[in-house]
Amino acid sequence: MNSRGFTLIELMIVVTIIAILSSVGIVYYGNFLKNSRDAKRQSDLKFIQSALEEYHADALHYPPSGDVIPGGQLSYGPSGSAKIYLNQIPVDPLRIPPYLYRPSGTGCDSVSQNCTNYCLYAKMEGTNPSHGDSACNPPPEGYNYGVTRP
Repeated sequence: MNSRGFTLIELMIVVTIIAILSSVGIVYYGNFLKNSRDAKRQSDLKFIQSALEEYHADALHYPPSGDVIPGGQLSYGPSGSAKIYLNQIPVDPLRIPPYLYRPSGTGCDSVSQNCTNYCLYAKMEGTNPSHGDSACNPPPEGYNYGVTRP
């Protein structure tokens, strides 16, 4: 008898090969997404750093922590005539945890104008992220990457 169809074994082999290729593709796609979000986080932190340095050049100090809220605006000066450095401070692609800004310096707190340094933190998803700048180590709990002024 001359059969024109596929045998059950041939179909099972094809399905197995497709399943293996799909699972490998899903793993690589997941890693690609994590790496792209980490690259976005690093880019966002550099963008915020640039605005903070411009702020520092004008104000001669870094903003207090209450002025740097992800999703908010970064500005300096009297209301109505304030210079805007960022219309909207970038937010983490997953938003959990949000970027963290910690100013520092003698007498620096959430409202003072004595902040002479800062660290910006993010939670990277990569399996072995670098910790960023050594001045920001160790990072606070929930974060694994920090940068400070250039």
